[in-house]
Amino acid sequence: MNFYKSKPWKIKREKILRHDQYECRNCKRYGRNRIANTVHHCNPLLEYPEFRLESWNLISLCSTCHDKMHDRENDVLTELGEFWREKVTPPSY
Repeated sequence: MNFYKSKPWKIKREKILRHDQYECRNCKRYGRNRIANTVHHCNPLLEYPEFRLESWNLISLCSTCHDKMHDRENDVLTELGEFWREKVTPPSY
């Protein structure tokens, strides 16, 4: 089953969008208010499946900013994607 169609993902996605007040976190850095419609895994899902539902690893983005996070041809994080990956950190236990 596709992870992005699973019930746990849909619930978590909505929770993150609500938490970020449906505002793109990347646009917000520049004082712009754009509606977020995507939740991005800062540590990519394919590389870090164990972080797939961790709130600290998820940010709300508009589709324009989400497209800037990784190269769509090879799915490698861009410089901006690396910025956000470095910005989020797992909680220390």
